[in-house]
Amino acid sequence: MEALIIAGTAVQALGAIQQGNAAKKAADYNAGQLEQGAALERQQANEREEAQRRQARQVLGSQRAAFAQSGGGMGGSAADVMAQSATNAELDALTLRYEGDLKARGMEAQASSERYAGAVAKRNSRMQAVGSILSGAAMYGSMQAAQAARAGTASGLGMKPPTSGYWSR
Repeated sequence: MEALIIAGTAVQALGAIQQGNAAKKAADYNAGQLEQGAALERQQANEREEAQRRQARQVLGSQRAAFAQSGGGMGGSAADVMAQSATNAELDALTLRYEGDLKARGMEAQASSERYAGAVAKRNSRMQAVGSILSGAAMYGSMQAAQAARAGTASGLGMKPPTSGYWSR
């Protein structure tokens, strides 16, 4: 019976620790995936931003050519239209960068949360293991006390009460 209590306690404690280690490993893996996703999102946002700028240069070039062909020149309202188009194009490019950065930051925050959850799971598994060991020790102690009581020993210390003298009266 004693061996079963000790073995059961050991298995419970070891299982708790392994569960915590597995949870931390899974959380670290998930965090790594999220961090890779964040880096990829930033890269793609930069590519979208550059594509927007290339397209804007083409549109602005076409506008310039259209104004020149119409004979109106590049002054006055034509210059104002060109300036506003350039401003709008730059705002569009910066918006693409900002949106990508927001998505990437969100993924990085999730990664940080995953890592924290993994660390907490690992710490909690250690506490659960300690609890299992203490519970097993208490059960073992109770069993020893019960055996001692059945054997007629005082307090489980292997001492029998005296059979003569004061106690026998």
